[in-house]
Amino acid sequence: MIEKSEIINLYLDWYESLLTKKQLEIMIYYYQEDLSYREIAEILNISHTAVYDTVSKATKRLLDYEKKLKAVETERKLHHLISSLKSLNINEVNELIITIMKEENI
Repeated sequence: MIEKSEIINLYLDWYESLLTKKQLEIMIYYYQEDLSYREIAEILNISHTAVYDTVSKATKRLLDYEKKLKAVETERKLHHLISSLKSLNINEVNELIITIMKEENI
């Protein structure tokens, strides 16, 4: 089972541009740099309650975006499909996969 922080980091990769700069900054400190609310509050000179509220609201937003847009789920399914196709070891299919991956930057 994937931990919540890993899931949120995946969602941050996809949906970071949909957060405000402040939300993104706090989320990076919290989920990627593993800082506490108090540490983030000290760095940003805000209250730890403000940090907590921002993390809570931004996390909810990320979960809502994925629920509606399903970008992370779709990417996971695509990678699984590509792996399955590669395992068939058919040259024409493998060539198509390589072409698609180059064009789509997968």
